Amino acid sequence: MKNPLPRLTRRRFLSALLLLALVLAVAVPVFYYWALQRSDAHQRWQIESNYASQFGFQMGYAASLIAGIPFKWDNATGSFAGNEMGYADDSLVYISYFDTTHANQILRINYAIEGIRPQIPVANLSYSQRTSLSGQLQTLAVKIEKAYSNFVNYTSTSPAVGPPFWYSGPSPPDERLLQEAVDVALSLNLG
Repeated sequence: MKNPLPRLTRRRFLSALLLLALVLAVAVPVFYYWALQRSDAHQRWQIESNYASQFGFQMGYAASLIAGIPFKWDNATGSFAGNEMGYADDSLVYISYFDTTHANQILRINYAIEGIRPQIPVANLSYSQRTSLSGQLQTLAVKIEKAYSNFVNYTSTSPAVGPPFWYSGPSPPDERLLQEAVDVALSLNLG
């Protein structure tokens, strides 16, 4: 009976070795490039999520100051609230540095905040106006924070709850929540 396997000659061996070297020469750099892109994307998601959390905390604190919850409302409290809004606004600008795709939406929120922030310390707001503004700011804080740290969209990169390294599905932010945040920001008013 004839051997079904072809005889391994020196020529065939060298051809197979050359083919393997070519495959490795192409596959290794391609995989390395892909792995670096994945790593950079996950790191960017984490940075955006951290800035969104910082925005949420600072804007939430400004909202509670405006509502008069921790301290009685006066010009000093209004000044602190304006400062907190400024710090939150800075966090929002930092997000736009990393999320250039949504920079237009983020900067629209930024401009809306900048439009009312200087007026907060000197505004003679009634209790109902302060309550309404506080609610809008709190809603804005929650929407931005959730848009960039929505675990349904796998935006966390911590080992316990984040996406696997191989994940390639939707990336942050959650488009719907970000657009809702823009709508809330554009409706901000002091009166």
